Amino acid sequence: MKKFVAGLSLAAALAFTAMPASAESLDIATIKCSDIAEMDTDTIAIILSWADGFLGGRADDTNFDIERFSANADSVVKACDQDPSKGILSILKEADAG
Repeated sequence: MKKFVAGLSLAAALAFTAMPASAESLDIATIKCSDIAEMDTDTIAIILSWADGFLGGRADDTNFDIERFSANADSVVKACDQDPSKGILSILKEADAG
């Protein structure tokens, strides 16, 4: 599990550096499961990492909890399988509150 998370973190870091200066801006609140299905894994990792930080910031939690991050990612996968029209941020808010 630690290797997976380390790999995910490395992929996210490399994706940030590989992004062209003209990369599009994304409103995370509008991204649906069906949108995620069309994205590459680096972009998905960035979005999930951003959302984790966003939710942690709202809760005034400065810790990066690898187990929580992994559980939230699993929640996204399960919820997206059930309802592709569901919003990613909504799923993560529900998982974080539960």
